[in-house]
Amino acid sequence: MKKLEWSILLVAKEGTGRILKVPCGRGIIITALIFIFLGTLGIGRCVYFVSAYGFAKLSMYYQLKENQQLKFKVQFLSKIAKEQSGRIDKCMLFEDKTRLAFGMDPISSDIRNVGVGGRPDLSESAFSSFADPILMKTDTVKENIQTLLRQVKLEDTTFSSMTSVVDKQIDVWAQRPATMPVWGRITSVFGYRIHPFTGLNVFHEGIDISNPIGTPIHATADGVTAFVGYKDYFGNVIMISHPASGFKTIFAHLLRAAVSEGQAVKRGDLIGYIGSTGRSTGPHLHYEVHKLGAMVNPVDFVLPTDTMVD
Repeated sequence: MKKLEWSILLVAKEGTGRILKVPCGRGIIITALIFIFLGTLGIGRCVYFVSAYGFAKLSMYYQLKENQQLKFKVQFLSKIAKEQSGRIDKCMLFEDKTRLAFGMDPISSDIRNVGVGGRPDLSESAFSSFADPILMKTDTVKENIQTLLRQVKLEDTTFSSMTSVVDKQIDVWAQRPATMPVWGRITSVFGYRIHPFTGLNVFHEGIDISNPIGTPIHATADGVTAFVGYKDYFGNVIMISHPASGFKTIFAHLLRAAVSEGQAVKRGDLIGYIGSTGRSTGPHLHYEVHKLGAMVNPVDFVLPTDTMVD
C-alpha cells in the first residue's frame, strides 16, 4: 500500500495563479496540533484566571463596602451605648442621693457591677492580637450593650423597691403634723399649769392660741376627720386621724367646723373657725397632738416656715 503524504498548499492572491506546495510530515502535523491544543488551553486558563480575578476584585469591593457600613453601625452603636451609659450613671447617682435622703441603705458596688468584670485568659489575649479590629470593636460594643441591659434591669428592680419605700415615707411625712393651725399668741403652753377654773395645778394636754372669733383654722397634716361634733369642756371639736404616721390632732373650742366627719383633708385645708365654746375663758384654739396614743407637745411638731414639708 502506498504511503500517504501530507502537504500544505499556499495560494497567492487572485490574479497571480501561483500555488506553493510545502511537504509536511505526520510528525509536524501532530506537533502543530499539539501546540494549537496547548495554546487554546492556555488561552482558556488565562481567560479563567482573569475572570476569577475580576470576580474576586468585585467581591472584595462589596466586602469593603459592607465592612465600611458595618464600621459606621458599630461606631453609631458605640456612641449610643456611651450616651446611655452616662444616663444610667446619672440614674444611679440620683438613686444613691434619694436613698441617702430617705435613710435607705445604698446599693453596694458589687451589686452595681451586675456580674461584669474579670481578665481575659491567655488564649483570648492571643486570639485578640490576630483578630480583625472591627470584629474586636463589635465584641466590645456587644459587651457594653449587654452590660447596659443588665444595669437597666438592676435599676428597674432597685428603683421599684426604692419607690415603694419613698411613697410610704412621703405618706408618713404628709401625715405628720408640721405647721401651726393658726398663728396667734400662745396663752397656755403644754404641761402643768394653774387651771383657770379650778385653780389647781393640772396637766394641760395641748396649747392654747388666742385670736379673734371667726379666725380660720387649718389642718396641720394630711388625714381623715375621725370626729366632728360637740364634747363637754371642748365645745365644738374636730379630731383628725393621721394613720400613716400614727398621729392624731385635736382642735377644740371652735365657733363652727368647716368639714364633716369622715372627710379627707390635706395640710393647709380650712377645717373650722376659732370660737369660745365649751369651758373657755375667751376666744382661742385649744390644739393637741397625740403620737401613737401618747400626748406630745404640739410646738415640737411645728417646722420653720421656710422648711418644705410636702
